[in-house]
Amino acid sequence: MVEFEISNNFSIGFIGRVMFMFAMLFLLWMVFKVIALAHERGSNLFQKILGTTISGCVLIFNLLAWNRFPAFFNNWAYSLSQLDSLSPGGQRFVDNMEPTGYLDAGLVPSDPVSTVFWLGIAIALLMGIWTAPNPKA
Repeated sequence: MVEFEISNNFSIGFIGRVMFMFAMLFLLWMVFKVIALAHERGSNLFQKILGTTISGCVLIFNLLAWNRFPAFFNNWAYSLSQLDSLSPGGQRFVDNMEPTGYLDAGLVPSDPVSTVFWLGIAIALLMGIWTAPNPKA
């Protein structure tokens, strides 16, 4: 493959990843709306357990989508670094990314700011679910 083909393939893949990320953020927004509704109308123990399970799943999906972006760009730069010759822009991209090999995304964010951000969202979800009042009679 040449530089153009690698970059084109990764660009097309990036579009799909961004669309998936927006879908996951929409699900996260929906969970927060459900929590607001639970505070308005109340929720019983079963609803709280179900809400915790669904919120945990949405949080895991979002973390996986969020953490794929750094791995995606690293893998793009690593693929380009394997070529014999690169354009100046391609070489600059590889130099800035400093790829060491192919990476796979995990659940733990690679930077501390993202870790604090997602930890705050997890706490907000759980506190929102478990502080909802009981259903009104």
